[in-house]
This record gives sequence, structure tokens and C-alpha cells, in this order.
Amino acid sequence: MQDMLLVLNFDSRYASALAMKLRAERIDCRIVPGDTPVETVMAQGAMGLVLAGGVTGEPPAQLDGRLLSGGIPVLGMGDAALAQAQLLGAELDDIQQVRDVATVTFLPSPVTEGLGESERYLNALRPIQLSEDLQPLATTEGSVIGFAHGQLPLYGFSFQIEANDPDGMDILLHFAQEVCGCTAWLTDNAFISAARAEIAHLVGEGQALCVLTGGLDSGVAALLAHRALGDRLHGLFIDTCLLRENEKEDFLYHYRDVLGMDIHVVEAQERFCQALEGITDQQAKTDAITRLYREVVEEAARDIPHDMVVLGTSANDVLRTGDAYVIPPMQTDKPVIEPLRELFKEEIRRIGEALGMPPDVYLAQPFPGTGLALRVMGEATRRRLAVLRKADAMFREEVREAGLHKKLWKYFAVLYHLNYEKGEGELAIALRAVTISNVAGEVRAMPARLPYDLLEHYTARVMQAFPEVRRVVNDITPGSSYSEIEWR
Repeated sequence: MQDMLLVLNFDSRYASALAMKLRAERIDCRIVPGDTPVETVMAQGAMGLVLAGGVTGEPPAQLDGRLLSGGIPVLGMGDAALAQAQLLGAELDDIQQVRDVATVTFLPSPVTEGLGESERYLNALRPIQLSEDLQPLATTEGSVIGFAHGQLPLYGFSFQIEANDPDGMDILLHFAQEVCGCTAWLTDNAFISAARAEIAHLVGEGQALCVLTGGLDSGVAALLAHRALGDRLHGLFIDTCLLRENEKEDFLYHYRDVLGMDIHVVEAQERFCQALEGITDQQAKTDAITRLYREVVEEAARDIPHDMVVLGTSANDVLRTGDAYVIPPMQTDKPVIEPLRELFKEEIRRIGEALGMPPDVYLAQPFPGTGLALRVMGEATRRRLAVLRKADAMFREEVREAGLHKKLWKYFAVLYHLNYEKGEGELAIALRAVTISNVAGEVRAMPARLPYDLLEHYTARVMQAFPEVRRVVNDITPGSSYSEIEWR
């Protein structure tokens, strides 16, 4: 058995949240799809399973009942608990839409030890009519919403753990530690040591290649591999025409000059600018960039000796919960190592900090794989990219000088056109700044309230620098998904 839990993903948002909460308490866990074959799940040797479902009241159909009879402890949360109950012989009443706070009463059990009553947000209520093998663990207004098996270590609650939820965390930790026997061993340093050891073991006496995009994920993956392999790790960086101001110089200073990594730089600005000529559609720009990026990487990789490829794949990439337009760096027939595959962005930031990265690196703004191209509405010409590059840099300077750079989750400038008939046309700059909030357990991005002095000073700077910029606007549209935050 391995000292870890498996989180079965029936809803990516809640699987992500449960995994991050467990790892915040130093409990190791891995996310796998909810329809993963039973044989594959059991072969992982986990000490327990957490079933992560949504909160719609509709039980997922993918849950395999054989997981409940394998002798391994199981905790179902949300709609996955409803499917669990059905497989154990219970019946479900009709769905009642609640979307409000309700009083939940807990009954004694190994996972509810010390809990009495709790005020919880319930999205939907679907009372469970228990079978004779089940006993109630949580009720609200006489309806059963939590249960345990009488003989087997099987537990389920049809609600989800909320953002600030000590009672929910008690349930999760009682299950992990008291029922499953997991220990809180997963410190940042323990993860780093395990990742380095795995990379060193897999590469052996060979060499590895890591494509560095300039972003945090590939940078942390490369640093882990550099610590394990030294000069047997070769970094590859593609200089496109789509980077932010001074991005290449800052990148090379940190990774090559300070850390001493072997970095191969490919100058491809002209190729990318030519590939975008005449393209105005956002998806078409994405496709053109993706094709060319892979082509350039694969061309360069042929001349770099390597036996394996290190990728900065994160859990956000796997679950598609982070920024869109992540460009897979290459197609390769070499074995691939993905040391960060189980970690989310904030966890990767923490690992970067533990590795000794400076704050400017591990707290850097998220940046899409397509660079500035999709932040230019219409054709991304050389001139428009140059204007946006400088306008975006000015905005970031103003935010930093105002002391807001640590409070904002994301902030950037977008360029669009007021008159398409006059060549380059009259230009406008839209500013976008968002913060993260939590509403009823759902993480949302909300528009930031930027100081008027900041906006006024920025507008004067950018219009003086670029006479063709005739408008500066502040986009305060709320949004939760990537497409609602970025311009499309």
C-alpha cells in the first residue's frame, strides 16, 4: 500500500478542490478519472478512495460498484455519494432545489467524530432512503444526506466541502487519517526530494530535454530536473514575436545566468510574425501558433541530445481548469516525465518558492501559451504587437507601483481597432484586472476596483507614447471561465 489517497473525478471543480485541501494538510493524493477501470484503481495501492461529485442531485453513472466491495475505504462526496448509496441498495427521492444555508445534524461515526450541528450551503437536496445495510450519518429537516455502511468502511455525504469549512475538513481528515491510516508526510521539501529522485531514476545516466515556455510550470519542472541531472538537462526556449516586454531577457537571466542551466535559444520571431499575417480569427491564430510552435520545437530538438523529455504538465492542464490555449510543446517518441502532473497552479507556486525561486518568478502573472496574439483583436501585425507589448508593460508597471500586484489574480491590456479601413487604423486599449472570490463554494473571478489615479495616469502615458491610441477603457465585466476573463 502507498501512503496516499485516490480522488476519483466525477466533477473537475470539486475533485480539484478536494485534492488541494488534502495536500494542504500534507496528505498525498492523486486525481484519476471517475471511469478509471477498477483494476487500474486497485493497482495504484492507495489507502483509500475519495469520490468527488458535483452538487446537482444527479448521481454520476460511471461509478463502478466493484470499488465498494474491494475492501478499501471509500468516502463519497456530493453527487458521487448518491451513486454510492444507490449501488448499496438505497433509493433516492426527487430533487429539491435549495440554494441556501441549511442546518445539518451529524450522528456519531469515525468520520464525524466531534461534530454536532453545522450550517451548510446546500445547492440541491435529494433525500436518501437507506437500505438495511446503511445507517444515517447526516440529516437536515429529517432527510438523510449522509450515511455509513454497517460493516464496511464506506461513507457518503451528498454535500460538498466548502471554502472555509472546518466541519467538512474534519470529515475529510478523519477519513484520511483515522479510517485509511494516511500520514501527513507531504511537505514541500518531501515532494521536491521525491520528484528529484524519480527524475534521476528514470533518466539514469542519460540526458533529458525540457521545453521552457517562460511560464512557471515548465520553469519549476526544469529546475527539479536540473537539481536531479545537472548539466545532463538541456533547456529549449523559443523566442517568438508574442512575448511580453523584456520576457526573454528576464527568463535567460534567471534560468541561464543565475541558475546555470544549459538553455538553447531559437530565434523564431520572424517565422511567427509571418505565420500570423492576414489572420484575424482567434481560433485560426491559435491553430497557426500551435502548428508552428511544435514545428520549431521538433526541429530544434533533433540537434539536442536527449533520452527523455521533461514536461511542465500540471493538474490544471490535465483537468482543463486553468488557462486555455496551453500549447503542447512537442510530439515525441521519447519517454516523458511530468513531475508536476498532480499539482495545481498555486501548489506549483509554493514548490517554486521552496526551490528558492525569487518572488518575481514564482508570482509571475499567468500568460497564455499563445502569448500576445489573442490579446490583439483582429490581425496581430508587428506594429500592433509592439504597441500592445509596451501598453501592457506600462499597465503592469502602474499596478506594481500602486502595490496591487499581489492582490490581483490577473491583469493585462488588450488592443482592438476603432477603424478597420485606415490601414493600421485608430487603436483602443482595454484594461482587464480581476481578483478571485468564493461565492457559495464556487471560485469566481471578479473585476478589480482599480484606483482612478492609476487609470488616469496610465491613460496619459499610453496616449502620449502612441498617438494612434484614441481610447482607453477599463473592462469590469464579471466572469468565471477563462473565455469570460480573456477577450475572445
